[in-house]
Amino acid sequence: MSALRAILVLVFVLKCHRLKAQKFRMDYMWAQTFKTFYRLHDLATNWEEARQICEGEGTNLLIPGTLDEIENLKLLMSNMKAHYTAIFVGIHDRFADGHYVTVKGEPITGTILELLWAEGRPDHLNNSEHCVVMTREGLFDDRPCTDIHPFVCKILGNDTKYNQPCYTRHQKISNKCFKFHSEPLSWHDAYLACRLEEGRLAIVNSAKEASVFVSFLGDHLNSNTPDPNILYIGFSETLEAAGYASWNPLQANNIPDKQQRCGAISRTGFLEVTNCEKPAMFLCERVINGAKPNTKPTEIIKTTTELNSEQEV
Repeated sequence: MSALRAILVLVFVLKCHRLKAQKFRMDYMWAQTFKTFYRLHDLATNWEEARQICEGEGTNLLIPGTLDEIENLKLLMSNMKAHYTAIFVGIHDRFADGHYVTVKGEPITGTILELLWAEGRPDHLNNSEHCVVMTREGLFDDRPCTDIHPFVCKILGNDTKYNQPCYTRHQKISNKCFKFHSEPLSWHDAYLACRLEEGRLAIVNSAKEASVFVSFLGDHLNSNTPDPNILYIGFSETLEAAGYASWNPLQANNIPDKQQRCGAISRTGFLEVTNCEKPAMFLCERVINGAKPNTKPTEIIKTTTELNSEQEV
């Protein structure tokens, strides 16, 4: 079975080879037959988070277009862990029971998608199944949106806006690409979100850059986040070496404890440390043209690797 699975994956990979003329994120696979980019997220999550992750990557939760595409997606799904039986797709009836629409707001009535329901589905079991999955057989089933499944993100080649060297929704400033996240997350979740975008939590390298960071906060004065006055960033191991170490005077001589040791910048442009679990807006960055960054995003003094080791003990 494992050998057959490997062959199926190889077939899909051969069909989804990259063309030099077609560019998008490096973690996406290009399917020339369908002129489409795909990414299988094997780390299962609920439907809403799956939708947000795809949108954060500049794509959409999978909406199959043709029967041929579904056959190829079945090959892609063969690369999932064996205990997963289905993937989330970008279809739901959360607005009105029984009226299924895509994440683009398009009804599936009268389309090929309406013909893909498994026998006896949708059944609206316990009136709690409002999101749609696609099984390994390529058939639709309605499931609770809170269920946990892998998912596939998709974008048509013609819809990509490849901003060399920035990705979609990243803003180029000097030699970096920035993306501001207004949805608050904990420091660690923010760090992971930036990693998913093949970037890192932004690091301040100069006073001029600090003013750029503050300007992002200035655009969100009415934010409903727990603390709208700070922006999570990636402190470096030696702030002076990074080129900017302007601390809030109230914190300059204080050593943070383990619960309050995550880096942020305030609207005043001063660096601060705060509780790592407190949700806050954050800024991701990517360095342009493969330039080596001065430092790595870390918490105060210790590297992320060291902190992860502490958590495992």
